Amino acid sequence: MLATLASLALICGYLVISAFGTSSAAGIRSTAGILLPLVVGGFVAVFNRSLFDRLSSVPVVPAFIIALIFGAVIMVLIRHLEALRFAPIPELIISAGLSVLLYAPGALPGFMNASHGNDQWVAYYFGIVSGMLGYVVFMGFPFGQAT
Repeated sequence: MLATLASLALICGYLVISAFGTSSAAGIRSTAGILLPLVVGGFVAVFNRSLFDRLSSVPVVPAFIIALIFGAVIMVLIRHLEALRFAPIPELIISAGLSVLLYAPGALPGFMNASHGNDQWVAYYFGIVSGMLGYVVFMGFPFGQAT
């Protein structure tokens, strides 16, 4: 589970560094694009736990499939939107996925742990990583290849 979080964090870091390579303004926008979903996710985790409870009630196989598709979509968006830079769309999407997983019940020891559904989140973690790896296997590495 930590590998999934670390992978998404590394992708976020790559996008921010690339944006700063373009200009300071682009780097700041990229950083804000990463932070916004994390802040909103933290707010939701604290004040609207029912959203996470609903996500943890999805059966394992559909949760894995949804996350697998999300992981592949992350990579597609990186490939196609990285060069546009009109808005930090890839950063927003990747950070949104990161924040959902980060604030999920049981993701961090002692933080927002729920008494149920912790094992359910493993399907989301494995699904996202599988989608990302599947994309790399079949389509190649997306960074620096915008079309």
